[in-house]
Amino acid sequence: MSNNRHLINDSEIVRPPLVLEKGLPIPFFGKMYEVMEGWVAVMVAGGAYSETLAAGTYNLSKYPSARGLQVIQVNTRVNTLSVSTLREFTIAQPVPVEINLDVSVEYRVMDARRVALEINRPLTSLYDRVLQAMRGAVVDATVDEIRRQGEGIAQTTLRRLHAMRLPDTIGIEILQVLVTSIKATDAGSDALARMEMERLQTLEQWKTDAYMTQNSRVTWEWILLHRPEVAQQLIQQHGAIIKEMVDKGLFDPAGFLNQPTNTPQTNNPFGMMGGLGGFPSLTPGMSNPPQGQPQLGAGAPSGGDLHSRMREEIGFLKGVAGAQVETKLADDGSYLVRVTMPRTSGGELTLYLECPVGYPRAAPVVTVELDGEETSFQSTLLRRWTGQYLVEIAREAKSFFG
Repeated sequence: MSNNRHLINDSEIVRPPLVLEKGLPIPFFGKMYEVMEGWVAVMVAGGAYSETLAAGTYNLSKYPSARGLQVIQVNTRVNTLSVSTLREFTIAQPVPVEINLDVSVEYRVMDARRVALEINRPLTSLYDRVLQAMRGAVVDATVDEIRRQGEGIAQTTLRRLHAMRLPDTIGIEILQVLVTSIKATDAGSDALARMEMERLQTLEQWKTDAYMTQNSRVTWEWILLHRPEVAQQLIQQHGAIIKEMVDKGLFDPAGFLNQPTNTPQTNNPFGMMGGLGGFPSLTPGMSNPPQGQPQLGAGAPSGGDLHSRMREEIGFLKGVAGAQVETKLADDGSYLVRVTMPRTSGGELTLYLECPVGYPRAAPVVTVELDGEETSFQSTLLRRWTGQYLVEIAREAKSFFG
């Protein structure tokens, strides 16, 4: 953690006091003093503030010789303060990310007397307040600020500085705050990479699940295994009748299942039901599902044959994190698939899936090995096979064996 505070030079806006010569003023030959454009001169006579001189040339003969005369020059132009930090701040949401943050602050002296006489180190004091405002802005920021180049951090920092009423406290007005550089450190970059990979995997799994619910027979067991939060919500809202409706094909939960996990569920499940026994939809104002939608229990591959279905299957299986997939077409037209996956608890899980010619209507034959040794696996999906996808069995096995 470091910053450039030690490089601040307060003489950029306020010069050290200059003691002017004393002596009896002679008419028309008094001592002259010149103030450059962009500066003002704060005059101190006898240890007390006298006046502030704007840019121009002045005759100092009006000041009595018996009183000590000092002048302090103050820069009143629009100036820029650069604040540079290394690992000074950490963005906490959604993952901790250390950042290197540089900002440029445009400011202007509004009260020269206060800056010259009341503030010990005015530019350093301004730097400390900017750093404090930046800290308050970063604490509520997210990693999206890195992609937006810190636009939100700059705006929040400016608002916090205005709230400090700096013209009244240190005599300096803040005009603008700009983020000139914002970068994640090496450790922060690793955290961002992990977050992006997790986001991509979650999105791909959601897209896969959404596709499968449109092309497979969804059972109550499938919902309990893959989306328990949906099952719990359905039971809470509509009671155990939902289970019977799902199993009988009277209710299609795709509208619920095709939403990302942890998203508030707002659909009315009865609005997705068609007519029951010739009766209209149970939800007033809702029409029956349009013709041509995939029907429950269809279990047919989108390509219309086993080869098309298996191409989809292999694509889904390869999307499982860490999975290695091998496939072979047997002489009788069936497919043999081997899936190897790392276990969370250590070791390796291997699935041997034999898909017969009648697949997906006919269930596959599944054999499981743990670290090369065959083991027993009672799949809930296989007990009530209705044309699901092999990737669902792979996920079930990976969840079961850890």
